[in-house]
Amino acid sequence: MEAEPPQPDVESKPELNIIQAIELAIAHETEARKSYLSLSQETEDAELKSLLKEIAMEEASHEASLRSRLRLYQERHVLRDTFSRYVSPELCEEILKNPGLLALGGRRQQVTVLFADIRNFTSMSEALAPEAVVEVLNTYFTEMVDLVFQYHGTLDKFVGDALMAVFGVPLPLPQAATRAVECALAMQRHLKEMQAAGQTPIQGMRIGINTGEAIVGNIGSHRRMDFTVVGDAVNVAARLQELAKEVEADTLISEATFRALEGQFQAAPEPSVVLRGRKEPTITYRLGA
Repeated sequence: MEAEPPQPDVESKPELNIIQAIELAIAHETEARKSYLSLSQETEDAELKSLLKEIAMEEASHEASLRSRLRLYQERHVLRDTFSRYVSPELCEEILKNPGLLALGGRRQQVTVLFADIRNFTSMSEALAPEAVVEVLNTYFTEMVDLVFQYHGTLDKFVGDALMAVFGVPLPLPQAATRAVECALAMQRHLKEMQAAGQTPIQGMRIGINTGEAIVGNIGSHRRMDFTVVGDAVNVAARLQELAKEVEADTLISEATFRALEGQFQAAPEPSVVLRGRKEPTITYRLGA
């Protein structure tokens, strides 16, 4: 079963009350403007008629300004509510400063995708009480998501015991492949530290990383929309994570990711393999520590 990213707090009651008060004030200004226009029709005094029309115009201008500013606040709130689930607070603020770069309706973009899952999760979960499994997963995901954010990645989703992160969205990220690999190495190191400190029964993790073009946008139904990434680049990363289990590698990266790294990290070539769902052999590399 797919688990949702951490959910943000709903808008607090004081904020809702304030918004309602602003909307009420706008409604009062609308009624006042109509009253001034109505009164201007009842007088024969040209000067008074002109004054009432000027006041009505000023009310209309102020009303439009209030509506515009309230709409801007609400749009920013929706963006913050959406992206606070997926990115670090710093990146969320950067998004709010540059909302025009998002193109939530969909676009093609070069990204690096990271899939990570827990080694021998099924046997571990069978040996633990349900409450313990939930606690282990929550602790693990909390630590790993913090690292994704630290390396400027975006949390896409949790799928069972697996985590999907993307580097290069929602805003372009220079050296996205480098950041993804740095994140993978940090995740592996931190898990070992947790093991040494007796903080987790998790035995290890398998990671797959791929770089390529993907479709980015808000995808879903009117009942639920998620900002996510889809396409072959995502599928290959998922298949590499599966392959890492088979070849007992901590982290496998694609040839595209390897080229993007430009020799910054140690990586040994693996025998070419036909990944599930593909016809042609794929070149992969085992990432060094």
